[in-house]
Amino acid sequence: MEKVAAWALLLVLLGLAALLPDCTAQGTAAAELCPGVSGGVCGKGCQLHTCEALGRFYRATLNESNPWDDEHGWELTSTMSCEQLVERATVRRAVYCSWFGITCCTPEAVAAGNCSMVNSVYGVRLVINNLNASVGDVRMVQPMQQLHDCGMRSLNLEANNLAGQFHPAWGGLKHLLDFNFGNCWITGSIPSSMRSMRNLTQINLSNNWLNGTLPVWLDELQQLRILNLGSQFGANQGTDASGLMGTVPRQLSKLQQLRELNLEANVLTGELPEALCNEDSKLLVLNLRGNQLTGGAAAVESCGGLVTLDVSHNQFTGPLPASERWEALISYRVGNNLLSGTFPPQLATSARILEHLDISNNLLTGRLPNQITLLSGLKTLLMSNNSFTGTLTEDVFYLPALLTLDVSNNSFVGTIHEAIGLAYSLQSIDYSNNPGMTGRIPPEMGLLQGLQSAQLQNTSFSCSGITQPYTAATNASCSDPARCKTPRKFGDVEAQQHVCSIGQQLPCFLRFSDYLLPREDASNMRCKYIVRLPREQALQACSGDPGVDPTDLGNDAQLLPNMSPKAHQQLWFVDPSYFQFQQCECLLGYQAGWDEHR
Repeated sequence: MEKVAAWALLLVLLGLAALLPDCTAQGTAAAELCPGVSGGVCGKGCQLHTCEALGRFYRATLNESNPWDDEHGWELTSTMSCEQLVERATVRRAVYCSWFGITCCTPEAVAAGNCSMVNSVYGVRLVINNLNASVGDVRMVQPMQQLHDCGMRSLNLEANNLAGQFHPAWGGLKHLLDFNFGNCWITGSIPSSMRSMRNLTQINLSNNWLNGTLPVWLDELQQLRILNLGSQFGANQGTDASGLMGTVPRQLSKLQQLRELNLEANVLTGELPEALCNEDSKLLVLNLRGNQLTGGAAAVESCGGLVTLDVSHNQFTGPLPASERWEALISYRVGNNLLSGTFPPQLATSARILEHLDISNNLLTGRLPNQITLLSGLKTLLMSNNSFTGTLTEDVFYLPALLTLDVSNNSFVGTIHEAIGLAYSLQSIDYSNNPGMTGRIPPEMGLLQGLQSAQLQNTSFSCSGITQPYTAATNASCSDPARCKTPRKFGDVEAQQHVCSIGQQLPCFLRFSDYLLPREDASNMRCKYIVRLPREQALQACSGDPGVDPTDLGNDAQLLPNMSPKAHQQLWFVDPSYFQFQQCECLLGYQAGWDEHR
């Protein structure tokens, strides 16, 4: 009975053994791929194998008349054999581990599970280092394959003189995690051999000369976290289009680990797939800028975890996309499309940490909702070239981080509220081409320490302070309705008191230069340009009673700051009509015709 039981146990063990992998065979194969490995350490034989591979790669990418920018360590392979170099190494560290651009696997990294073999090359990073080679040359690929077989998992050769089409052998780097050949001169289509590189977490082929379409098999690379195929310039046969063509594959929604998708500056067409993202999407960065995409942009609303959204410079139509799930959104750029409708308040109430908002160059209408003031972290607000109407709420100047405000080329009305003096961070403001904007340049703008540029041309601003006859309801920014209406025609005999004195032609902190410069427009005149007064002079000039002279600051003059270095040469773009042409003269051969328009 015991013999039967023993035989039964033996048969069970043999059956289990048949199901187990052939560890001996795998170990033999590994030893053949990377000889000299023992106990998780790249020994002398492995180091020799690695050194020789690095030397061959160096020679394959070296142009002796125009060598690498930094070849520390690598150049030794030209004068010494790898046997000599390996013998010089210490027990704990291989000789090539100190070479420029090489990251080796350390005992600590092995213990953390980040790599598997001490003293193996984990990463090669030779960014902007003047490598010269063709990616289609097998002499460049084979050394990388040897390093890969010995544990290399990261390859970054961005911004080098690498050209040609990818050799199919690159697909043999099946365990590679990072594959970065951005900013090179690589041509052809995305190679199908990459389909076998299933462990890739990052692909960067941006700023190359690729053409063709986006592969439908990209969704098979399930570990991808970053996919950057933006800015391609390769010609496509039979068309004038340059770059990647076709539509955005719906299969991209299956990449559950994807954090960043960059397809900018290509010639992608068609509509976005409805299922661009699903409920489990981890996408943080979506950049489709500069394509030829059409239809609505609502598909991006399914990407609920976005931090950065850029779909600008396309042909999207319909309303502005907005999602109540965009709580982490920091940058929202949808400019240069054909989007229409009004600004959705939901965008401001949901994306409360938004820093950059660009909705310029669209077909948007209506008023800017007061909810915009909830964006307390907003740094850039670009709304130019739309058809917005109404007054611009003064609360926009209470945004503490606002650096740039551009509302040019709209139909806003009203005045610049004195609250602008509280926008301490403001560096650039553009109200140009809003004919309905009236009143004076408020002296409170002198309190803006960092202001570098103010564009106020092609408006109805005037040193007289007179506003156009808008109704009080329309011109809601004016606290005194009587000041918002001008029953008399400006320039009539009755209105001579509205001709500005020399002291009232500019706000107190500004002055005219001593020189006349020809204007760049077709007015055929030259005028004195506008400069800012130094603080001490501005303090003296602005201390008057604003009740007597509205260009003064009174007690608030003490708040005038010392200007930041970048703001010393402020640029003020103001129409000569603002100061009633009093600092201008006609060019030779032209006669003044502005008196009747004062």
